[in-house]
Amino acid sequence: MPQVSICVPVYNRAEEVERAVRSALDQTYADIEIVVVDNASTDSTWDVVAKLAESDRRIRAFRNETVLPRVQNWRRAVNLAEGEYVKLLFSDDWISADAIERSVAAMSDDIGFVYTAMTWHREVPETYYRRSPGTMSSLEFLVRSATVEDQVPVSSSCTLIRKADLLQAFREELPTRLPFDFTHGLGLDGTLLWRVADRYPRVHHIPDDLTHSADPHAGEPNTRMQIGADKHEMMWWAYRNAFAWAVTDSSRPERELRVLRTALFVSCVPLRPTAVAHRNLGLFRLLFPRRWWSMAPWDRAVRGLVLRRLREPLDPTIPL
Repeated sequence: MPQVSICVPVYNRAEEVERAVRSALDQTYADIEIVVVDNASTDSTWDVVAKLAESDRRIRAFRNETVLPRVQNWRRAVNLAEGEYVKLLFSDDWISADAIERSVAAMSDDIGFVYTAMTWHREVPETYYRRSPGTMSSLEFLVRSATVEDQVPVSSSCTLIRKADLLQAFREELPTRLPFDFTHGLGLDGTLLWRVADRYPRVHHIPDDLTHSADPHAGEPNTRMQIGADKHEMMWWAYRNAFAWAVTDSSRPERELRVLRTALFVSCVPLRPTAVAHRNLGLFRLLFPRRWWSMAPWDRAVRGLVLRRLREPLDPTIPL
């Protein structure tokens, strides 16, 4: 069996999927397979995938009879993988030739996953995760996620994770009490990383942009394109909601959970009592059950601030 499976779920992206698959084939690391799952595309995607599979025996191609929900197609691709490690490479992304080799070299028993920097190629390319290299505690990674310091996640395509951990981390939907329409599966990719990080003491970061992404030319638009610039706030809250559920499911010590809940609060609610702070405070209260914030489960360093803000009566004249 191969050690690494590069899984490419795809729907209606004939041009983009070839770029993704060829970047996987060009890896300097030899012990790989590429698992492509076409989600019953209605364009020429399957023809492109089948032709690629005929040209290289490392490609295993599958086609769904009917269109599955997006996350179910991700899960099917991972289920079909035979490698110990998985890179879930989305069809509008591609990877540098040494991405797998360097990621595998950084793996160890106490590391949950390896993630690299990623460049999004738009009119002005933007690189994410360009921070100091090396290992960090999983708690630090989660705090960075809560405070959006690293804008985690941009894409799961930049990570290498054990197949067994990835399958345990999958959730096909996330409950929410927020007044937004989360029909695009927003936050589910982040949940994969946060739930895996919860099980390991450390994660590892490679600061070079070994992963790349660009908006698709045709076919299925990516989530950012589907939502549009006017829904940026909804996307932001979707990831905060997903992170709150990851914390709720966490088995970490209570003192660490206090740190994470407090970090999330500080990132969500501005400290100055403005209308935005008032609105965000109301939304934040919906992320956790009432008993959590009424019983003061917060980090001591900012406990007084958090409790004062949470216990302030909301002004009914200011709409949420």
